[in-house]
Amino acid sequence: MPELRQDPLSGRSVIIAESRAARPDQFSGRSETDVVVCPFCPGHEDLTPKASAVYPVGCNDDRWQVRVVPNKYPAVELNASGDRGEAAIGVHEVIIESRTHVTSLAEVSANEAELTFFAYRDRLRALSKDQRLDYGLIFKNARVDGGASLEHTHSQLIAAATIPTDVQCELAKAGEYRMLHGRCAYCDLIDGELGGARHVSETASFFSFCPFGSRFPYEMWVLPKEHCESFENVSDSGVAELAQLVRRLIRTLETKLDAPAYNYWIRNAPFRLSPHDDFHWRIELTPRMTRLAGFELGTGCFINPVSPEHSAAQLRAVVAEVV
Repeated sequence: MPELRQDPLSGRSVIIAESRAARPDQFSGRSETDVVVCPFCPGHEDLTPKASAVYPVGCNDDRWQVRVVPNKYPAVELNASGDRGEAAIGVHEVIIESRTHVTSLAEVSANEAELTFFAYRDRLRALSKDQRLDYGLIFKNARVDGGASLEHTHSQLIAAATIPTDVQCELAKAGEYRMLHGRCAYCDLIDGELGGARHVSETASFFSFCPFGSRFPYEMWVLPKEHCESFENVSDSGVAELAQLVRRLIRTLETKLDAPAYNYWIRNAPFRLSPHDDFHWRIELTPRMTRLAGFELGTGCFINPVSPEHSAAQLRAVVAEVV
């Protein structure tokens, strides 16, 4: 049973989930001649738990394009026993992004990318109604160095009964900014970055840039131009537009950097956000070009060998050519 522990000095939370060690790893000890049965490919639906959702909505389970299933090796469990402060209570799901066995969101069809992002929004909306859950995180680990244990392109959702410490700190800082300036810190950030040296790309509703304090080379953030606290509130047209932008940005990274491993996650507001808090959801996307070492682990301070200004300039040169 997963257990939630908190370091008494730093307040940092850790989930102890020994069952995760039993996950299949398609990359470990594998030769080129090995035949691997993929549980995410069509015809192998019996290798995963029953789907939580299938897309297009209402289609037969054998005609799916995007499929959401409970994780067989969850980091959290909704019916975990024990005190709320000790049990790792939550829901852990996998979003299978395509029927085709490909390794990146950049390789799925435009329609599959859109359905994937609709699945993100719809599942967050559904889980936000459960009063036992306080926060939901969508994240993607692509390729082995990005933390993936299965090749077939997929992402994950963990909805938990606790709000991450760094999210709480960010909410507090956003509230302080509102009190001092009377404005949203994130909206001011967008106004300051649009058209600037760290600007990468934009659409009618969304803006991407390399953040001033980038932790990693070629790290990018994507934010809605209009103030929006929660990803669950994005319109249908906005979801489709965002999916195509993120797919294009990943293709840009893969073109520029020769298909690196990468991660992205949706930094979202808690499910039941106080009306006094001031937040603005975003997507953080980073290729895995460097490794965390002793300094980063010992201090929490990152060393980035490529400035965000140089990263953005190089990405702008490529994104204009990517379709």
